[in-house]
Amino acid sequence: AALLPYLSQKAGLVVMTNALHVAQTLVDDENEPTVLMTGGTWDNQSRSFQGQMAEKILREYNFDQAFLGAAGLDLDKGTTTFNELTNLSRVMAEVSNQVIVMAESAKLEHKIPNIELPWSMISVLVTDADISSSARHRIEQQGVRVICAKQEKME
Repeated sequence: AALLPYLSQKAGLVVMTNALHVAQTLVDDENEPTVLMTGGTWDNQSRSFQGQMAEKILREYNFDQAFLGAAGLDLDKGTTTFNELTNLSRVMAEVSNQVIVMAESAKLEHKIPNIELPWSMISVLVTDADISSSARHRIEQQGVRVICAKQEKME
């Protein structure tokens, strides 16, 4: 969802999502991107479609990039979540040439039990400039490129 304002500037996009609100925003866009939905079983906790049907549909595609959020980040293990339905994120990673995780550095402080994606499946972490140099180094040691995005001031 954080990417939506930037996607409206791009023409000719093909976007797969498992979230209704993302699909609706994309469909309303003036550039009229091609929007694909996974379908599957609605998960109220994640506000998205999950499950075997969603995974099966995803496996029929090949994507250039997957942009994923994370509830938590573990310096040694990767992205983490409270939701036990982590397989769809793994399938998204498997069918994409590049996996980009977007998460605030504060997510390093969240201790969450379920490993979602190991660092070995992640190409890039986009985070904020508040990430410590030691945390950044540990993530980069896992083969992940770390990009610190500029933070926009909220008015």
